[in-house]
Amino acid sequence: MGRDGFISYSHKRDKDLAQALQRGLHALARPWTRRPVLNVFRDTTSLSANHDLWSSILAELEGSRYFIYLASPLAAESRWVRKEIEFWLDNRPPDRFLIAVSDGTVAWDVERSDFDWDRTDALPSVLRGRFPTEPLWVDLTQIRELGHFSLRQADFRDAVATLAAPMHGRTKDELDSRDIQERRIATRLRRGAITGLALLLFTSLAAGGFAWEQRGEALARARVSASQALAARSLELADTDPRKAAQFALYAEQVEPTGESAQALAQAVEANGSVVRHFQGGKDELADFRGAATAPQSHVAMSRDGGTLAYYSDLGDRLVHLYDIRADREMRSLPTNGGLAQNGSAPLLSRDGRTLALEAAYNRIEIWDVRQARLLRTIRASRGEDLAEAGKRLRSFALSGDGRWTAATYYAPAPARQELLLGIWDTRTGKPLFQGAAESEHVSLVFQDEDERLVAVDAAARSTRIYDLTSRRWGKGAAIPGLTTEDAVLHAAEGNPRRALVGSYEQKGTSELWDLVAGRRLVRAATGPVPNAALPADNPDVVVGSHGNAVVLYDAALRRGSTLGAFTWGVTSVAASGDGRWVAAASSDGAVSLYSAPKASASGVKIPKGVQFTRDGRLAYRSSWQEKRTELWLVVEGGLRRLGEIPRAVNAQDGAIAVNRNGTRAALYEDNGALSLWDPRTGRRVDWTLRYDRTPRLSPASLYFLADNVHVVSESSEGILKIDTRTWDVAAVVGEKGDYGLLGMSGDRQTLAAADENLGDIVVWRWSAEESRFRQTRTAAAAGTSARLLGVAVSHAGEKVATVDADSRLTILDTGTGHVVTSSVGAGQGLASVFFSRDARLLAQPFGSGEDSGIGLWDTATGDALGTWSLAAQGAAGPDTPVEVVQAPDGGILSLGGDGSLVRRQLGASEWRATLCSLVAEPLPEEDYDRYLSDLDVTAPCPSR
Repeated sequence: MGRDGFISYSHKRDKDLAQALQRGLHALARPWTRRPVLNVFRDTTSLSANHDLWSSILAELEGSRYFIYLASPLAAESRWVRKEIEFWLDNRPPDRFLIAVSDGTVAWDVERSDFDWDRTDALPSVLRGRFPTEPLWVDLTQIRELGHFSLRQADFRDAVATLAAPMHGRTKDELDSRDIQERRIATRLRRGAITGLALLLFTSLAAGGFAWEQRGEALARARVSASQALAARSLELADTDPRKAAQFALYAEQVEPTGESAQALAQAVEANGSVVRHFQGGKDELADFRGAATAPQSHVAMSRDGGTLAYYSDLGDRLVHLYDIRADREMRSLPTNGGLAQNGSAPLLSRDGRTLALEAAYNRIEIWDVRQARLLRTIRASRGEDLAEAGKRLRSFALSGDGRWTAATYYAPAPARQELLLGIWDTRTGKPLFQGAAESEHVSLVFQDEDERLVAVDAAARSTRIYDLTSRRWGKGAAIPGLTTEDAVLHAAEGNPRRALVGSYEQKGTSELWDLVAGRRLVRAATGPVPNAALPADNPDVVVGSHGNAVVLYDAALRRGSTLGAFTWGVTSVAASGDGRWVAAASSDGAVSLYSAPKASASGVKIPKGVQFTRDGRLAYRSSWQEKRTELWLVVEGGLRRLGEIPRAVNAQDGAIAVNRNGTRAALYEDNGALSLWDPRTGRRVDWTLRYDRTPRLSPASLYFLADNVHVVSESSEGILKIDTRTWDVAAVVGEKGDYGLLGMSGDRQTLAAADENLGDIVVWRWSAEESRFRQTRTAAAAGTSARLLGVAVSHAGEKVATVDADSRLTILDTGTGHVVTSSVGAGQGLASVFFSRDARLLAQPFGSGEDSGIGLWDTATGDALGTWSLAAQGAAGPDTPVEVVQAPDGGILSLGGDGSLVRRQLGASEWRATLCSLVAEPLPEEDYDRYLSDLDVTAPCPSR
């Protein structure tokens, strides 16, 4: 169906105004018995996020009668708005171009019969000289500033009528009169209907109220059931298809937040821990392909500098997609003009990602400028269309790191038979540097960038030949006895044939690392074949490969290490940056994903050796007893921020030192029992010091600053004390001796909890800044634990308190209601630390040591376990070294690996949801939606990209 109008505007500035204008055009003069007379299109998706929408926008433009440009300086600068205007002016008369100014200036020069471009800043330059007479335009700048977006507002109504009049084919006065007449008719009918409906309303309210209540209960049960079913499906897919697991988890949380949906989110985040982005999911069309000759292609390629990714799939839109990894944005896609060669080679990128070589049908090589998405030239290796099917593709294919040379082996028509040739071309001119016999169809080609040579590896002869690109001569290579023509595989590091993976899948299969130039074997695989491999050219410690449906990292000895991700179907292609940081992979069903290794959640911060953290995780410190000094760092979201140092060594027990919120004061429990106050920036002690003879002896295990940055709280031999660091006045929070030796402080520094480590009793206080004192808010009796308590934690706003005992059992107290829940006994070696998510919905509990370390996740409402995250991949310092985990300032958790790296993990359903939406923003496929949500109205959980 055609459109009456098309609204073009700046999505960043005028989204609300454009929506109001569209509604106004639809509503003005609409007969009360009919749908809107005008049908005006407004694009609701930012084209800058995905330029592939242009084809659909173009269709709307072609079917529209009028073009309405919502003018502003931002719209004038938008390349997509300019593109829409250029199409319209090239294909439509200018008298159907309407202008509504939302911001900036538009001025007409009568003498020149053109806009006054010295004063006009709301129009793009493409409109220069396009109008012989002044076009129709209205000024909406004041309307936009006042927010008058209703037809009841005279100024907005007048502007809408001005734009709508030519589209209706009437004058503005005629249109306005018609609108008033239609509204009067609708008003009379509405009043009559209201009288009749009022009589029916009273009689139906009672029955309707009961039915509505029943419907609400049934709907609530249906939503919970659907959420649980989606969560269960997500957990099933976590190990085999992390992308779909993320989708199901997101919808489970969207339908109804439950403990099961939180568990699904947590495991989906863990399964996608190394994923930077899922570009496309697998396609069901895979089932339509039959036989090896029609196997669908899915390829990935990556530039050595890690800046550019290219990917293609037969099951996609048949475009070569390009992605700028550094800028995190899609680039212009490349059309496969004549189609890619069936079962052909993967696209090849130069070292800097500026040049792409693509094998096209038949035996042609296309050279593309990646940044401009422009085809530079086409190299015809041979007339492949004249060959038998087996000869209609390149046998091997290579591009030099600088993008200057490309090489291939291929068949060419000959009078009696097909002739196998090897060719080398200059990509700048397309002229051949060499063309001659390939000697064997089992030849693989690898450029050696360092010496400008091409290494031709002949699996049949089990040897190499080397072509010098400077002298243009072939030289003798080396013997490679590990090669075989049977199911041979060869993967070399880009530009570095001195590190290549060779092998076969005969019987059990083998894989070996070879120096192809010297003919020297470097490593024999310890774990069998490594298919679909990529060797980072600048990182000899890593090999990327596949293992079944998974993308796996291998070490320098080809031993299988950590898994980056997995697909529903087998991996068909992998690629890696030169340093091994970025990895891309494709599956046979067209799925494509980008990974970061090590994990993308790593903060990139290396923690100095010997650093310890306080119990609340806010402060990191390192003491030197020989030098009698302590360095201090504040734990921030990005890692650590250095505060300075003080000329004292700190006892190694947690809690011996604390800092205020901004790090300007540090309170230190000294070895002689005194409490001193320091300025970390200068390293000087503040004048007054509280000595042990003025107060009961303090405990170094608990020391916290309150929210006012002045008072500190500590446990002592005579109870819990509050100390004013300005006057050193001491007051008891609770004077009972008891065993309340475990203290916890909320993130906002206003709620204090103490636990009896033997009986398990919990007492909670809330700080009153006005009264400068604590008020007791909750007491919980012993929860029945038989094990000694190890630690206590308080949520950020003090809503909940948790304790952990020696059996790893958690007790969670709701400070508002007094409700207590207890978890089952945790698995593994329990630690004293537990951490709340920012919303207090979840609890994290570190456990274990070395390779067995991890984080348990718990539902604070029920005490149910939500699964675990492994920390083994972080590289623990030793098999008996406990994992060190602290609370991050934003409510997440920071864990310290054995290599000194600080890894940040988000903790909380909302944070996990945001993370997964950044990876998988697409709605659930229609088939899955109908299966789980057919009777429910559920919006997509993620905004579209």
